[in-house]
Amino acid sequence: MVNESQRPAPSRAPPPSSGPSRSRRTVIPEEDATKLQFGDFAEGDALTPTDVHTLLIAARQAPGVPPPPDNKVYKSAFEYVTGFQNAGMDVVESMRTALNAQPGFLNKFEIAQIMYLRPERVEVAVALIPRSALSALVDPDECINGLGTDDGRGNRSLERYSQGDDSETRLQQMLDDVRGMARYGNRA
Repeated sequence: MVNESQRPAPSRAPPPSSGPSRSRRTVIPEEDATKLQFGDFAEGDALTPTDVHTLLIAARQAPGVPPPPDNKVYKSAFEYVTGFQNAGMDVVESMRTALNAQPGFLNKFEIAQIMYLRPERVEVAVALIPRSALSALVDPDECINGLGTDDGRGNRSLERYSQGDDSETRLQQMLDDVRGMARYGNRA
């Protein structure tokens, strides 16, 4: 026979608190670079390996700054950007200025990718640079044709410029300018 006085009491839920509810969480914006959704980094600049290398060197040389961390992650990141920087800072600045000359034509991510990859033709740029998400506001027929690639903030993929119109010509000229700057340095 079991003594009922020795049975454990059923667990009780904690009393409701007057503080904030745990079920109400701050909505964290989704991050997906292939959809041009950068979450907390949406307002930041997109950097090339040359930009990152320059920042790491400047941080090392700043007065009163402790030495760089002695860990594998920092060392491998520094080696990566050192190995993959493909232009001097003056050339990178010239490229960025040229690509930003037409505000709203390219977004920051596309500018950084074009500066680093330097595609020869618009078709190559479209193939190499990830396209944005298909917005729920976009007509599915347009998506099939590659025209409706807007993420709801006006950021569309480079496909929007591969339609054989004046925009494609402007983008091709920008690609040619970037490749020329990389090959011959700054514009005179």
